[in-house]
Amino acid sequence: MKSSRTILVLLAVVAASFSMAQAWSDAYSDGLRSVRDGKWMEARANFQKAISLRGEDQATPTRLPGPATEQRVWKNGSAYSPNFGAAYTGYKAAIANSSDSERTTLMREVANEFEAILIKGQGSRETYFFLAQAYANLRDVAKQRDLEARFAQAGNTLKWRVDGDIIAPEDRATLESFGGTASSGGNTTITNAGSPLGTAPGTIVPLAEKFALLIGNTETRLEALKVPYAASDVMFLREKLVTFAGYQEGNMDVVTNGTAAQIRTTAQALADRVPVGSTIFLYFSGVGSNLDGKDFLAGIDTSSGTDSASMLGKSDLYKMFMAKGCKIFAFFQVNRPITAGRFFGMETPMVGAIAQTQATLPNEKVNSIVRNGAPVGLFTDALGGVLSEFRSNQVPIMEFGWRTFNWMRGGRNGDSGAGSIQTMTLPVIVNMKEDERF
Repeated sequence: MKSSRTILVLLAVVAASFSMAQAWSDAYSDGLRSVRDGKWMEARANFQKAISLRGEDQATPTRLPGPATEQRVWKNGSAYSPNFGAAYTGYKAAIANSSDSERTTLMREVANEFEAILIKGQGSRETYFFLAQAYANLRDVAKQRDLEARFAQAGNTLKWRVDGDIIAPEDRATLESFGGTASSGGNTTITNAGSPLGTAPGTIVPLAEKFALLIGNTETRLEALKVPYAASDVMFLREKLVTFAGYQEGNMDVVTNGTAAQIRTTAQALADRVPVGSTIFLYFSGVGSNLDGKDFLAGIDTSSGTDSASMLGKSDLYKMFMAKGCKIFAFFQVNRPITAGRFFGMETPMVGAIAQTQATLPNEKVNSIVRNGAPVGLFTDALGGVLSEFRSNQVPIMEFGWRTFNWMRGGRNGDSGAGSIQTMTLPVIVNMKEDERF
């Protein structure tokens, strides 16, 4: 009788173990499913449920209940990472949140959660990396620097494993490009190589939904309106967007010294491939004109400032991306002489979600500064400089506009004197909030 009771108790314990394992593993699996669907807050809630059922992350395989002769491991020996999963999916949800206050609140929660993981001694390259991105988005430079120092002290190898299935494919690719490997099979092996956090200083996680069209026409038949450094400015700005603003190189199309037809073709090809609702960073440096109230971008074959047939209408360019419901952030480095009461930039769109910024006030010319032995437009230099200060893949347009304005007006480091010779405009915003991000 006593033996029977013992067997029953053991069976009950085994059954309870199976039930508990089923509960936490189901919650965790639901979290992974939500990750695959891009439902970040839902995934976060599922991982938090798994934490409530089985609280601690584990880097080694999890043995499932069962006979000793038939030992099984959970998820093919994967690490168990619900705390990392809750923090990471919270970070992704914060990035996608359109509310500035809600984004900031959630990002702070996420940063605290990543810090708690490190305090436990569960240091992984992924935890350091995404915590650095959280601090970058919070623009907390002091904590970024402190984190980089702690990472450097961690040694040549960070041995804690996290479940790679939690991490979105684009972020896995980013980690791999920075010298680590994050496999989709649930295991990760990350080495601490290269500069702090495996990135060039200031590098920010790129976002797949952000695209850029950069146009620079140095060559022109309209010599009086020429911007001599337009083509090189495009390449300068391209590097800044990749390094400091989270734009993928493959998501950026560049046109240098192109005709209006070539610009149109490139723009339409980009518009055709961007997902609905994407963010578009549009930059044009070259000759612009306003004809009968409509703004036009001149091609290198434009021989007359009144020949709209050899130009591309600004509104026509916008419409390509408006058709996909894109948010357009446009920046124009164009001389703006007033002719017959008209000047480039007079046309303000009434539809679409658009913010447009001009390098000069009406009747002003663009100017340059020498950087590394080559001229760079004052406006372009300020754009790149402020991007390097933000170091974020979510830059609020109006704050960015003010900081760029102040950079130019003050003459950054006293070396440009821009405030006395060129004044940019603040962004003119149509159908979007002042803290809309690009």
